[in-house]
Amino acid sequence: MRVLSNRTRRVGENIRTVLSEVLLSKKNSIDGLENEFITITEVQPSADLRHAKVFISCMGREEKNIVNILNQTSSFFSKLVAKQLKTKYSPKLSFFVDFSFSQAEKINDLIKTK
Repeated sequence: MRVLSNRTRRVGENIRTVLSEVLLSKKNSIDGLENEFITITEVQPSADLRHAKVFISCMGREEKNIVNILNQTSSFFSKLVAKQLKTKYSPKLSFFVDFSFSQAEKINDLIKTK
């Protein structure tokens, strides 16, 4: 895992906040995201802030389908983030499934069985 600078970490948290608010308010206007409970777990911006990886976790349908929908509408989210952030470049967003919770659960199960 790479170490993020304070500035990149702050920008990542700001992007996460903006995306969370957008998903809460605009969820019904995006086809395929109705009645989905989506959590943005982490945002990892690149060092030059031109790209950002957005990790999500969700309940309901299969996460890969939701990630595909989010990646298809990523330009919409990038524009909304650009309006809120005061940075030189607007990051291009890429959405990924966050497997950290399922991996932690598997590790806990392994520890409990021994």
